[in-house]
Parts: sequence; structure tokens; C-alpha cells
Amino acid sequence: MSIEHSYFSVSRFFDAWVRVMELHTRRMEVEESRHFGSKVLIISPPTDPGIRLIAKANQRGRTQLLCFSERLKRIAITNARERGIESLGIHVAPFFRLRFVDGELAAVYANCFFDFCKEQDFALIFDEIWRVLKVKGSLHMVYMGSPTNFLSHGWTWAFRRLNFLSQGCHPVSIGPYLSRHGFLLQKDLFVERLGFPLRYTYAEKQEKLALLGG
Repeated sequence: MSIEHSYFSVSRFFDAWVRVMELHTRRMEVEESRHFGSKVLIISPPTDPGIRLIAKANQRGRTQLLCFSERLKRIAITNARERGIESLGIHVAPFFRLRFVDGELAAVYANCFFDFCKEQDFALIFDEIWRVLKVKGSLHMVYMGSPTNFLSHGWTWAFRRLNFLSQGCHPVSIGPYLSRHGFLLQKDLFVERLGFPLRYTYAEKQEKLALLGG
């Protein structure tokens, strides 16, 4: 299942899901970001209510939403109009080549993205995000983490068995990929809601000298 198909399928109910389960994580991203007033990119389903929160906080900058197809772009435009989201640019690109120059972005917000991707693509994704971020630029991620208790194992079982509910969403572990792809971990929190194994991870792009051990 492609992420374009997954995002299209979940877009009908994703606003309600985030408002019940994940909105506190989007508020954390807004509160912790040091890069508003700059150019930032959001990678998320096009009906994520976090888009409005980030765009509103970044009114003096430029907020871009990544869509993987024209039909996702149409959903994003409709959602922005209905939610009164102003100054939102929509960046359409296939998975996963970002049409930004090196160091163009100050921050990337990847919400419910990695847990819809195949782990074999993580290296490509992190390298591409590292490329477009400026030095000390931030990467904020909200995703389904590994289960740690009975309730979270129940969510994992349900998402694995009930594809109409999960649309391919699955637990992932992000931490091991950060340092090897040029990111310094700043925060990693388990922020479950109703037992759902939700994680919020925040990292910064390192300088090239740090990557070379200098």
C-alpha cells in the first residue's frame, strides 16, 4: 500500500482522530519550535488539524505542506479553505524527492508519516530531510511507537488485523536512525493517549564537521 493511498483513505476521519488522540503533540511542536518566521515544511495527511496550528504560528514565515499527488493536493486545498488556513503553500512531489534546494528549510514537521512508510525507505527519507534542512534546523516527528503495555499491544494488534482502520499505519522505532543520518536527538517522549503507543521525537540537523567527527 502506498502512502498516497493511505493518506487519501485516512483523510476522511483524520481530523477527528487527531483531535481526540494527538492534538497535544501538535501543540508541543508549536511550543518548542524556534524557527517560526522562516520556511518550514509539514509532512502529514492533508486533513491534519496540526497544519492549522503550525501555519498560524508561522504567519511571518512560509509554511509548505507536502502532498504526494494532485488528489491529495485537492483535499488539502479544501481543508485549508474550510479551516480558514491562510498562507499555506502546497508542495506536490512524488515519494520521496523534495523539490527544495540544500539548506532551504528551517524545520520539518513529520506527523503520522514514518509509521505509514516502509522501514527500508527510512535511510532515503532521513538523508533527503537532512539535505533540505539548514544547519541546526529541526525535525519534529509524531508517530506510532513500539507497544509497551497491554493496551498499546491491543492497539498494535488491532491496527495489524483491521487494515480498514489503520490503512497501513504500524509501530516504528526512529531513534536508531537519527545519529547515523546526521541528526542530534533533542527530545524523545512516550505520549500515549487512551493506551495508543504515541511518540514525539525532536532532533536537529548537525553540522558536517560533527558528522565527520571533527
